Amino acid sequence: MAAYFHLNIAVPGKIVFDQDVESLVVPAQLGYLGVLAHHAPIIAKLKPGRITLRTAENKVSVFDLKADGFLEFSENKATLILDSLEIPA
Repeated sequence: MAAYFHLNIAVPGKIVFDQDVESLVVPAQLGYLGVLAHHAPIIAKLKPGRITLRTAENKVSVFDLKADGFLEFSENKATLILDSLEIPA
């Protein structure tokens, strides 16, 4: 059985994603970083690239990060704070 963690994605002025997810892959400064439930606490600076996540409903979503941002993961909760994000239609 899959384990989940909560993910919030914030851009200036709003939260664009707020759900439980199974996995998250983000473009960190030194390469792509994968996060699963119960990952060790981490703070990472992000660079432009592709963000991929799998929701608890097994749906894969892909977002294009067009500017820098940050990932914070602690206590099975992840937060992405981003300057801008291209959300697929």
